[in-house]
Amino acid sequence: MSSLVVQWLIAQVTPPETSSLQPRGYDSAATVAADSPNSAAGSWSIDPLPPIQRAGLIVVSALAMVSLISTFSLLCFFTYRFIFWKKYYKRYIGYNQYVVLMYNLALADFIQGLGFIVSLRWISQNSLHAQDPGCFLQGIWLQIGDPMSGMFVLAIALHTFLQVILGRQLSHQVFVAIVVGLWVFGVVLVIIPIAIHGRYVWMPSVAWCWMTTQHPALRLWTHYFWIFAAQFFNLVLYAIMFVQLRRKISQSKVLGSSYTESLHRLNRVVSYMVLYPIVYIVLTLPLSAGRMASVSGKSPSVTYFCVAGALMTLSGFCDTLQYTLTRKRVVLESETQSKREDGYHELSKSGWKKSNNVNLSEDKGPLTTICTTYQPGSSTEEIFPREEVDLAPVNQVYQHTTITVTHEPAFLGREH
Repeated sequence: MSSLVVQWLIAQVTPPETSSLQPRGYDSAATVAADSPNSAAGSWSIDPLPPIQRAGLIVVSALAMVSLISTFSLLCFFTYRFIFWKKYYKRYIGYNQYVVLMYNLALADFIQGLGFIVSLRWISQNSLHAQDPGCFLQGIWLQIGDPMSGMFVLAIALHTFLQVILGRQLSHQVFVAIVVGLWVFGVVLVIIPIAIHGRYVWMPSVAWCWMTTQHPALRLWTHYFWIFAAQFFNLVLYAIMFVQLRRKISQSKVLGSSYTESLHRLNRVVSYMVLYPIVYIVLTLPLSAGRMASVSGKSPSVTYFCVAGALMTLSGFCDTLQYTLTRKRVVLESETQSKREDGYHELSKSGWKKSNNVNLSEDKGPLTTICTTYQPGSSTEEIFPREEVDLAPVNQVYQHTTITVTHEPAFLGREH
């Protein structure tokens, strides 16, 4: 299958002698030139590719291949663990919401990588044609891959916010419905441009195929609005989390070193998670800004778009690298387990329960043991697993307090 895809990418295509496509009114020698400031307006073809565009597409394709390999490897790893979960975990890993969100983020990055890897076809042909099937595929893959990557980065931020600040987690049914709804939303973003303008809404635009500046409203509302919204809300959510955690840390000094250390651990978790939106913004903002600037008639050069595209196509590799380096240091298990290794049993999800066990000590008086269970947000003592395991039972935090009561005479008097 992969060999057939590679052969299609490098296959030479001979344009039909008589094409039903006619040059559009705004096509001219200036707009057809790929290095022209007006090239974002698009043209039916760019033939041959200017040397600088060809060189830029080589870089974009090489980095896209790196991202494709890395995201495909991560998807295979997740899929294997989903199928053979009993070999590694006591509970089905599909109930772990963070892992499921990472799986979908990797899938979105993989689709985005597919869109950029089509540039190998333009390099092989040394030309770019609107009637080529690759142009259509590149358009739809980039149309769904770019915003969906941002949506799932935002979903990870919301998931972290709910657990860290509100101490809550969505039910499995609601969570699944939201994930499915996000993908339906992504498909709708692809269908709308095609339904309005047909197949040739995807045209050669500067360096590769996508919507041209002749459709500014579609560019904004079916693509870049959602990318900018994801960037903005990611920053807002993580800013709130950091401010709240800093405030709690400063207030916790009077509660003892154990509570303070728990908050520091939680702060480190949020620090790891904030890497995803930071990387997303850094890698996507240059291309997004360039595309929006081209709508105003001030399109950056093809060199700028090739560099910006190279940055964006690194999203998949960077997300895979982040997960690989931090997966054992973040909250990977947020569901209730029936029994913990230390002997504590599953308790109610709504609040906390306390159990008192009283026994007698020969020389220390009554010994009272208090076991208290807190929901996420009340305490974070077990936010980091003490052992290097994938699924740490961190859904609830157990505080074990032992109170020893000693007794002695209230008054010491002389014996008479």
